[in-house]
Amino acid sequence: MLEGKQVVSAKGAVAAWPEEAARIGARILQAGGNAMDAASAACLACAVMAPDKNGIGGYVLAAVVLEGKTGKVWSLDANAKAPAAAREDLYGILPERDSPKAVNENEYGCSVADDANIHGPLAVSVPGQMAGMGMLWQQWGRLKWEQIVAPCQTLVADGFAFGEALANNITALESVLSRYPASAKHLLPGGRLPAADDICYRPDMEKTLARLATAGWRDFYDGELGRAIADGVQGMGGILTREDMALFVPRLTAPYQANYRDAQLYGPILPNGCLTSLQILQMLDCLDPVGENQIEYWHRWAEVLKLAWRDRLRYLGDPLFADVPLERLLSQEYAAGRVETLKQCPEQVDLESWGMSSKTLPETLHVSTADVEGNVVAATISQGGNLGSGVVVDGTGIVLGHGMNRLDPRPGGINSVAPNKRPLNNVAPMIIRLPDRDVATGLPGGRKIISVGAQLAQRVVDFATGAQDVAEAPRLHVVVEEPIELSVGIDEEIAVELQQMGHRVERNAGIGGMAHIAEYLRDERQVRAGGGGWAAGV
Repeated sequence: MLEGKQVVSAKGAVAAWPEEAARIGARILQAGGNAMDAASAACLACAVMAPDKNGIGGYVLAAVVLEGKTGKVWSLDANAKAPAAAREDLYGILPERDSPKAVNENEYGCSVADDANIHGPLAVSVPGQMAGMGMLWQQWGRLKWEQIVAPCQTLVADGFAFGEALANNITALESVLSRYPASAKHLLPGGRLPAADDICYRPDMEKTLARLATAGWRDFYDGELGRAIADGVQGMGGILTREDMALFVPRLTAPYQANYRDAQLYGPILPNGCLTSLQILQMLDCLDPVGENQIEYWHRWAEVLKLAWRDRLRYLGDPLFADVPLERLLSQEYAAGRVETLKQCPEQVDLESWGMSSKTLPETLHVSTADVEGNVVAATISQGGNLGSGVVVDGTGIVLGHGMNRLDPRPGGINSVAPNKRPLNNVAPMIIRLPDRDVATGLPGGRKIISVGAQLAQRVVDFATGAQDVAEAPRLHVVVEEPIELSVGIDEEIAVELQQMGHRVERNAGIGGMAHIAEYLRDERQVRAGGGGWAAGV
């Protein structure tokens, strides 16, 4: 097996974190699986090893998939759905609190009684990640389903170190976990906080994995596991039902498509986040290229991001519940109109205030895979925030994500709570098709995914650099208003010049999480993978 920060392979490769998830994906390739098998197995391994960031009960998997044989690109949307009993007035809305500020204060400008949309049974929607992992395999996989599940069964049997990230995140959520006996039993072994080097066995997860291996992934929704999840949430006072679980089906459709320079860009459908990243790139495509060592490069990024984010918060939600102007937002004519002021007044700094924070939920993971047959997958998976709802289904080891937290708790908005509604989220996996290569990109990072995801794609196209260079390059982020955040890799001279132009600038050591990139190099018939986490290939 090849492994490291970046690998080049003659057969296939996986970029992921934790490192063992990338290795598991590579072993699936070595066993004869394709990029879709590898993505499914790697995502499942992430679900077992990093329940703070994603999970078998995680709320979303969103992916774009390129079929090497046909050249067709697909959107796989396994986003959560609100239970049928959900209503706009489900949560008690309170004035914004000064401290501590969480997602409600930062994103919705309010507080919610008992943080009920963040932690506890009312935060639980129909979890989509398991369906996404299952559909990746079912639609395109080559191996048997039992082979996809088996590596995680070994992980649980042997145990693995909690690691610093998971141990710290459990500590941060101790007060919530302690409310629920099953959560405390599962994540506070022996009734105490775990240390980084303690061994995690995910109690009861071995039974869940055995059931999935024998009964199939649909059992999570319409079988024994689905009934246990619904009954467990209902027993705690939640509104998720057996029918909600049984009716859930991921959506496999054409993706959204945009152009940037000589590349075709593809992302999953709404209410996933990539449409905004595609908008950003189409607006930049209306402007002449400039180098990243020029102040214009960073100024343009700041101004275009503000425009795209304002469109996002004005117009985007679940298209089944709102009249979203999709064709207009993705048209080149609209992009040209949006940047016309920037073209006419290239040094103007937009300092309009929306009274909104750019702070965000950080807990998500991304997996990219590719094989020498030309199959390419970009898949982003998430619990939402740290350990999602904090609810563990008794006897299963399943930590449930808080998909309801991604819906606006305030009534009357485009993304407000409604029965069977899918929440607007920020995950933005992307496939980039160039004349010489096909590239899967993505990263975690909450709202920063939208901004940085577009920057990854721009670098792939304009600078033709490899996976590792793209993943480690400097980053900029802003939502609808300043200050703009600059990563530490951007020269101080650039920061000073931006301030002289009128920008408000903040330094941030970590803008978005670890990017993972996998590329099929068409002319060489090779695969290259890398990023901020780990890559493994065969």
